[in-house]
Amino acid sequence: MGLFNRDTALEIKRIRQIANVLFKHGLAHAVEKMNLKSHLSFHKKIQKQEFIKPITSLPVRLREVLGSLGGTFVKLGQMMSLRHDLVPKEYCDEFEKLQDNVAPLGYPTIRRVVETELGGPINHFFKEFSKIPIASASVGQVHKAKLRDGKIVAVKVQRPNIEQTFNSDIKILYHIVNLVNRHYPQARDYNLKLMVEEFEVYTKKEMDYMLEARNIDIFYKNFQENENVIIPKVHWDLTKKRILVMGFINGIKISKVKDFRKLASSKTQTIDNLLNCLMDQIFEYRVFHGDPHPGNILLTSKNKIALLDYGIVGRLLPEMIDEFQNILVGLLQQDLDSIVKAYVNLGISDKADFDVKEFKQDLMEKFGEYYGAELQQIDFTRFFTNSFDLARKYKIYLPLNFTLLAKALMTLQGYCAEYAPHFNLIEYIEPRVKEMMEEKARPKNVLQSFVKTANSFKNFVQTFPGELSNMMRTITKGAHVNVDVQHNHVTDLALEVNRSSNRVTFGLIIAALIIGVAIIIQANVPPIIKGMPLLAYVGFFFIAWLTLLLTVSILRERRIKKGGKL
Repeated sequence: MGLFNRDTALEIKRIRQIANVLFKHGLAHAVEKMNLKSHLSFHKKIQKQEFIKPITSLPVRLREVLGSLGGTFVKLGQMMSLRHDLVPKEYCDEFEKLQDNVAPLGYPTIRRVVETELGGPINHFFKEFSKIPIASASVGQVHKAKLRDGKIVAVKVQRPNIEQTFNSDIKILYHIVNLVNRHYPQARDYNLKLMVEEFEVYTKKEMDYMLEARNIDIFYKNFQENENVIIPKVHWDLTKKRILVMGFINGIKISKVKDFRKLASSKTQTIDNLLNCLMDQIFEYRVFHGDPHPGNILLTSKNKIALLDYGIVGRLLPEMIDEFQNILVGLLQQDLDSIVKAYVNLGISDKADFDVKEFKQDLMEKFGEYYGAELQQIDFTRFFTNSFDLARKYKIYLPLNFTLLAKALMTLQGYCAEYAPHFNLIEYIEPRVKEMMEEKARPKNVLQSFVKTANSFKNFVQTFPGELSNMMRTITKGAHVNVDVQHNHVTDLALEVNRSSNRVTFGLIIAALIIGVAIIIQANVPPIIKGMPLLAYVGFFFIAWLTLLLTVSILRERRIKKGGKL
């Protein structure tokens, strides 16, 4: 209970509020088990029947608790709804219903924040500034304004002291997670601490509007040549840590559009533009909107869409896209080994508990319906739901960006199923995946991959003796004589492995050159001399030269060994 002794009166008041909200929503048993009963009001403490009442409909009750606590807890629930790999589906479905809507602050408070951040009176920067916000959330609210040059902008203003409130709540969340893990051991399977850690990182980023502005700027540059997608332009001279100024976009939320024709648009073309926009983000730019639900998408006119709210943005490494592709191809080719490898490469698994045979059996049961099927027949919602079920069972903790990717695809598929059932998301993914496969198969990329693998192998071989030496030094710590003797052998081994690694490297380079020359000859790259490309002659020269050096090195080492000098 040391936390309570150190906390401020505000934090103690917040903990008392949490205990009473839990009681209100039928979780009195949890209050007592976590030793929070002392924070309840007296009339609640004496209601003994409440503390023995069984807990039912837990996902619903927890969603109601988070909603009642508001602010930090609503945003935590929203973040948890993204972690399908850690949180069961019934909880994710409930947490998705949480709405981050709060009463707006008065204009005088907002004006003080703006003037503090910009360092001058508000009318020095804005010709007009709406006193009524157009949107309000727990972190900040958005006002429409007009700059001195007449441009219409949206001004996002952060609530005063919100950062301190979030920091205090996160501190309390860590304490609650410790209590839950201590009194409910089964909760440890959900890795609540990891979710709070991710949430802490996320909220710290959200508190700095400069980071969101950079995200917007990335999207703006990526899509500035795309006439079907509108991204607001950031006004950097007026954007600070607690205020974000960007171009104002007139439009209607796509889920609210009743008649597309009134906006000189068609539903078919608008959704086509939306899905292509997401495909570009994922497969071309590798930076994507992490929360593309219909409320964050506007339809302006002539089928043009605009994206709002860049607080959650996913970033994909090429390796992550490759593994995603490997899972899809493995499904269609019934290659269980490739799927297992892709899952393990994507996440972090507790290998001590990881049963590959059992995992393969579960894969067959979960994905058997897709074996031998066409790519278009894959239902992404079911596919990802099954994937996350497996991840939870085998404690494979997937990276947040992968779960954001899954969530984005599932969200858009859900929208299409509701508003445009004739659209199939996989029809947009398939050509991108095939394009990636064709790109990887190009001779240039094959050669680059080969060289990269060769370098990785060379680095492994060169660092292995040192790693082995460190390992043995740790094992024999305290045994000085043994360490010295074994280390000498390791030194000899290091010399031998170093020589071998150099020869392996030579061999790999020679092999790469042979492949390269073969590709050059097949492509008939000019200039051509006596029926063969000039580059091929150059390649053959280097192949012969390196082969000679490798041969001489091997013969010289043999003579040294015979002479007993090694």
